[in-house]
Amino acid sequence: MVKNLRAYLHDFIAMRTEEIGSSVLKQDAGYRELSEELQSLLKEIFKYVPVDRHPIIFSYEEKEQAQMALVIEMMYKRGLIDGVYLNRRLSGVIVSEDDS
Repeated sequence: MVKNLRAYLHDFIAMRTEEIGSSVLKQDAGYRELSEELQSLLKEIFKYVPVDRHPIIFSYEEKEQAQMALVIEMMYKRGLIDGVYLNRRLSGVIVSEDDS
C-alpha cells in the first residue's frame, strides 16, 4: 500500500513538474529572458572552445539540467508535504475555535 502510494506520488510529482515546466515557465517573461541569455552565452563559449572539446560542454549542460530537475522535484515534494502539514494544523485550529 505504502509502496503504491510512493509510486503514485512520484509519478504525480514528475507529471506536475513537467506540466509546470512546459506551460507556466515558458509563459514567464523573466524565465524566457534568462533562457535566451543562457543560449547566447553558450553560443559565445562554443566560439572559443575547440570543436573536439564541445562534448564536455554538452555533458556539463546535461548534468546541470539533471541536477536542476532533482532540485525542482525535491522542492515540489517538500512544498506538497508542507501544504499537507499546514492544512492539518489549520484544520486543528479551526476545529478548536469552533469548540469554544
